[in-house]
Amino acid sequence: MKKFVLLLVLSVLAMPVFACTSWMVFKDFTKNNTNILHKNRDSKERRVAAYISPAGAKRKWVAIGTIGLTNSGVNSSGLAGAMNSGEKTLDAPNPKDKKPTPALLLVILNSCDTAAQAVKKLEELVKAGDYYHNNSGSTFFFLDTKEGYICEFTTKHMSVQRYDSTFAVRANIWQNPGMIARARGSYKSYLHSSARAYIALSGLNQIMDKYGKITVPAISELSRHCKLPSGVYPERSVCGKSTNSGSTMEIDIKYPDVLSTLYAYIGNPRNTVCVPIPICTEKVLPSMASYSWSLASFKRGDKVGYTAPIPAEWQKFEADAMKKYAAAKVQARKLLDSGKRAEAIKLLNTTAYEIWTQAEALLKPAAVAK
Repeated sequence: MKKFVLLLVLSVLAMPVFACTSWMVFKDFTKNNTNILHKNRDSKERRVAAYISPAGAKRKWVAIGTIGLTNSGVNSSGLAGAMNSGEKTLDAPNPKDKKPTPALLLVILNSCDTAAQAVKKLEELVKAGDYYHNNSGSTFFFLDTKEGYICEFTTKHMSVQRYDSTFAVRANIWQNPGMIARARGSYKSYLHSSARAYIALSGLNQIMDKYGKITVPAISELSRHCKLPSGVYPERSVCGKSTNSGSTMEIDIKYPDVLSTLYAYIGNPRNTVCVPIPICTEKVLPSMASYSWSLASFKRGDKVGYTAPIPAEWQKFEADAMKKYAAAKVQARKLLDSGKRAEAIKLLNTTAYEIWTQAEALLKPAAVAK
């Protein structure tokens, strides 16, 4: 019995610091000519910011990340990417002088136009040996206007699966061919990731059954699911105390360089509101680019808890903001169809800025020290 208890304690201690849950959804399920990549990121790091590409960059991009690193983002070519931890593994990429996985994603957003190109670039980067991710491998999602890929890899092995319809989900366990044999995680961590992945998978199916399509507001609700059945460790689902951000990257099939949008949860999703960041954004609010927005979400979470109801005022604001931005996108599409690109970009930026400033007043991130 003592041996069993010791093994149980060790398995709990072996739970990964990162517990991300991500999924991609294709246009046959969105029903509006967009592909979507969503990521809930888990990490002990609470300093989260919205990032945009520097002026003059060949490919514009918007991203969410921690302390200067991009953990998920979309570029003006209509390429979206996100990274999850894989499992504790053989061939672990643990030399700390190498590039962390977010740095690999930034290289790809800067240099690639399609998901297939992103896979090829990732293979080159991993083969070059300049890759670090503690004692686990990694899982990368790449999605563009036509197709998506899930890449699971260590320093020596990579398995790639292609998708072009419905949806696909991953947490922090491998499912691609040939990868399970390399996993060395505990059964507790396996069950935890399986439960979170199934919550997302089941949730997406329920959205389809209820609405006949998968929308950004429905994904927003799913991303805040916070309870698992009793007995699953820890009982928190896809969103918990360690969930430090979320991003829903909607790629427009026809106008990816203007209408594509990153819907950002800058901080714990249950303790902040989601705001749209258009791909054509030239700048964001200082509170979004610093850490005060995310720190405010954790200040509230620590006070009220991470399963507390989301304030009705916040829910109404977000619903109204989503409708307002969706209407602006409809008008911007008409402008683009008429060749009025500059007007479309101005409309989206003006609308997004109004939403950001209203959200900032609601959340009061300026009151939190940087």
